[in-house]
Amino acid sequence: MNAYDFYLTPHAADTFRSIVSNMQEVSLIAAERVRSRIVHRLHLIHHNPMQASRKMELSGLDGHFRVADVLNYKMVYLVKENRIVLMDILLDKEMSKV
Repeated sequence: MNAYDFYLTPHAADTFRSIVSNMQEVSLIAAERVRSRIVHRLHLIHHNPMQASRKMELSGLDGHFRVADVLNYKMVYLVKENRIVLMDILLDKEMSKV
């Protein structure tokens, strides 16, 4: 049984929709690939939030913030007690350089 409840902030949900929507304008296949990889990483985070992620220090905020990479994106989430909250999905500028 899973010990964590998983939540997305409205901002994170909108960002996820926007990423997929923007990618669909370029390629439906690429959009599906990005969508499935992000969903897969969310699934892995849900089951083990400490695996394949780095701790992120944010002064003045309670909780354990972590960052996980997926393709050219960084997912920022909060682990607090038995909850995981996806805060945002950010484009990784270093990885997205052409």
